[in-house]
Amino acid sequence: MGVGKPVVTNSSEHHRGFEGVADTILYRWSVERDTWVSPSEIEHARAYLTRHGIAISVLPDGRFALAGQTSRVFGAERLVMLGLQRLRGTRDS
Repeated sequence: MGVGKPVVTNSSEHHRGFEGVADTILYRWSVERDTWVSPSEIEHARAYLTRHGIAISVLPDGRFALAGQTSRVFGAERLVMLGLQRLRGTRDS
């Protein structure tokens, strides 16, 4: 998950939430070809998904699972992708 990468967090990013950082993540993933996600982006994605009724559990090994579905385990990048897919669906509606 990008060990050694700087974590840039500012107060405006916090207030914008996941919806505000989504475009930055998509840019980084598509143009820079870098799927690294920061801890704050992960938390924004978790909070966004929770607000939309998708509960996420953090596993002891640092991966994530949909609450109650331990058979669907994924890493941080996939968690953020799930949030981006959900957000895109709401933007396209």
